[in-house]
Amino acid sequence: MLKKLLKKDDRKMAELNRELRSYIAQIEALRVEIANIDVLVSEYRTTITTLKNLKGLGAGKEILLPVGRIAQVGAKLEDVNKIVINIGSGISVELPFDEAVQQIEKEITVLLVLREALEKAMVKLYAKVEELTERIREHGHSEVSQDTGEENESKEEGEEK
Repeated sequence: MLKKLLKKDDRKMAELNRELRSYIAQIEALRVEIANIDVLVSEYRTTITTLKNLKGLGAGKEILLPVGRIAQVGAKLEDVNKIVINIGSGISVELPFDEAVQQIEKEITVLLVLREALEKAMVKLYAKVEELTERIREHGHSEVSQDTGEENESKEEGEEK
């Protein structure tokens, strides 16, 4: 009977630990997604700043255009009032400068809303982890209490003999 109870307790503890690991894995996945969103938002903001700087230079200016990480090539700005941007699925569209900047700002807004939703989901998961950790702690304490009680019973039985 005691062995049956111990096996049941071990199974319960194993199940709680599996559930805890699952929540922790979900939190880590959300962290990765949030980090990816942060990178995109940063890139989009840099794009807006670069576009504004290029427009400020005006047509006809000589610039160095990066080609990969280690090379640059000379180029001349022609028309900075029309910008070609990717609108998804490999499709690009030419937009007037202000519209292009607005489109990029909309993308940033969408990403920030998504980021906020992921953060809220992460907070809920942290709450579940806390609750589950407490349940594991309580389960561990109840096992210790049972073990101590059984040891005392054994001692009492030994003393009676």
